Amino acid sequence: MKNLTKLLLGILFASVICTGCKEAEEILYVNFPADYQTEFDITVAPSGGKVSIDGVFNVSETIDPTTNNDYQQYIDNIKEVDIIEVKGEVLSISKNIMLQSTVINISNGDFEANWQFANEPITVGTALILDNNNGQWDAVGNIMLGKKDFTVTIDGETDQDDVEFVVLFSIKSFVTASPLN
Repeated sequence: MKNLTKLLLGILFASVICTGCKEAEEILYVNFPADYQTEFDITVAPSGGKVSIDGVFNVSETIDPTTNNDYQQYIDNIKEVDIIEVKGEVLSISKNIMLQSTVINISNGDFEANWQFANEPITVGTALILDNNNGQWDAVGNIMLGKKDFTVTIDGETDQDDVEFVVLFSIKSFVTASPLN
């Protein structure tokens, strides 16, 4: 009976120590914002004829997550990336238009997130909120956990041609890292 009591106390003691070590490590976790943005200069060329409107555009930009100093510092010890917001905002436009169909895509080759818009009126200040309705933020979090450059692409069609507009694309995230290996 004494041996069984010693064994149970030993197991209890070991589990308390292991739990305590894990909690001690979590206390040391570092949390920081990692926000990224890029501007898209979009030009929809004039169509060749007066009968039809082409209105198509396709632009891409690359974002390097290591441009955030904290992300770079803790890159090997990042545990989690929580996406707070993903959006596009129209900063300027030569004339108001309607996005007939548009896809915004984020990809790093391993993971991909995309949002589709149809019949969306676009003016200065229009915000395209890229929600998490289909788990896209989880995919963006995994893209950022990939610790490599990722590409943002905007591909679409407008109801008018011969227009220029600038879209500011932004990601707001909160990163958790361990200072320990």
